[in-house]
Amino acid sequence: MELLDYIKGPDFPTGGVIYGMSGVRQAYYTGRGMVYMRARSHVETLKNGRENIVVTEIPFLINKSTLLEKIAEQVRDKTIEGLANIRDESGRAGMRIIFEIK
Repeated sequence: MELLDYIKGPDFPTGGVIYGMSGVRQAYYTGRGMVYMRARSHVETLKNGRENIVVTEIPFLINKSTLLEKIAEQVRDKTIEGLANIRDESGRAGMRIIFEIK
C-alpha cells in the first residue's frame, strides 16, 4: 500500500514508542489493527554510581497518576523489586518520572 511510504504510523500527542509495525500495517490495509506501545525512557548515572530510570513519554490514554499508583502498589507487594523511590518531576519543561534503583 502506498500510504505506508508517506505516513509511517500514527502520531500520538503524549509520545511513546510503537512496538512493532504489524498492527499499523493491519490497520492501514483492513481499517482494524492493534498498535502496541511502550514508554520512552533512558538511564541516568548519578555521581555516587547509582542509576535512575527516567521516563520522558508514556503511551497515549495512559493516566500518569494511576500508572504511578499501580507501580507503587506492586513495589509494596514485592511484585517489583529493586526500586528505592518513585518521583514525579513533571512540569512545564515536560514529563519526567524518576525510578531510583537500589
